[in-house]
Amino acid sequence: MNFCPHCGAKLEIKSNFCTSCGNGLQSSEVTPKLKRTTSVVTVTKKEPKEKKVPTPYVFGLTGMVLSAAIALGLLSLGDFELYSFSLWFVIPIGGIVLGIISTSVYFWRIVKKGFKPSKHHYIIAAAMAILTFFFIQYGEYRMTYVDEGKEINHQFDGDHISNYMDQDDNAFTFAHYVTYKLKNSNSSLLYRGREISEIDSSAGYNLFSWILDLVGFLLGGLSSGLLSISGKTHCTACKRAYVKEHRLGELSLGKVIETQSGLVHVIESNNFPAFIEMINREDIFSNNEAEVHEETYVIKIGACPNCQHGYVIMRYYSKNSEGEYDENESKKIVIPITDAFASEAISYVSAA
Repeated sequence: MNFCPHCGAKLEIKSNFCTSCGNGLQSSEVTPKLKRTTSVVTVTKKEPKEKKVPTPYVFGLTGMVLSAAIALGLLSLGDFELYSFSLWFVIPIGGIVLGIISTSVYFWRIVKKGFKPSKHHYIIAAAMAILTFFFIQYGEYRMTYVDEGKEINHQFDGDHISNYMDQDDNAFTFAHYVTYKLKNSNSSLLYRGREISEIDSSAGYNLFSWILDLVGFLLGGLSSGLLSISGKTHCTACKRAYVKEHRLGELSLGKVIETQSGLVHVIESNNFPAFIEMINREDIFSNNEAEVHEETYVIKIGACPNCQHGYVIMRYYSKNSEGEYDENESKKIVIPITDAFASEAISYVSAA
């Protein structure tokens, strides 16, 4: 609707003059009525960001730093090179221990999140162990000083080794320091923690020993993954958690062999009452036979905390020469069960 710019009266459509005041109109003078509009702005509440959980790699750095701190701390406090310590000159026990420490936090975090370490994780762990080895070597270099008596120490007494040169006027950079050590280091014989003699070592043996220490770090770093999952059963259904196990009883190896078909039948028949009746009837502790049998199976019920999938787990133990029982993980038997069977079993354990 248009309006007269002179008197404000309403105008007819396509009118050339105002019928109220009689004034002529031009199209440019016609004033359209403005419609009031309302703009609606939708305000969306910003959702708080989910807190990010640090990756295993971040946790892994903690283990690497801890390993280096232990090695360099022992070097500074007691001039003891744990990373070079070996048994009978061929077993790099010091490197293995420090290698385990360097990747232990990394593997702990992976298992804590419910995953089973994969080939990818072991490759990363190997790289972490190698980096820790060289970091310790560099830390030793940074801690190597020469006192007024021209004796090398690792207590920051005197001038740093980089201020000196060897007989060929080569400055002691890190690379040259390592090379110099490989050519001139001696080996020590220890007895009950005390050095009893020192042996002049050839450059070839020193290089062999250095490589052996590196191999020790690698072995330790990789074995840490195996230790992290030792004694645990990973859920094969969701592959995101480790099964929580509950003990039901313990049977002798002979009874397990004798009742194997019956146990499998009641499990497949989803008959938990019959299953637990068989376990209780043959339990070596209920029959006062615990000290008689050399080989036994501990029967457990397991449930995944993530997907609630259930398992019957049978762990094999054998008596060693000292009369104690050791588990053989390779002989462990894991049988998947239905949710109903698992629920009955968990209720039975909770009520016991």
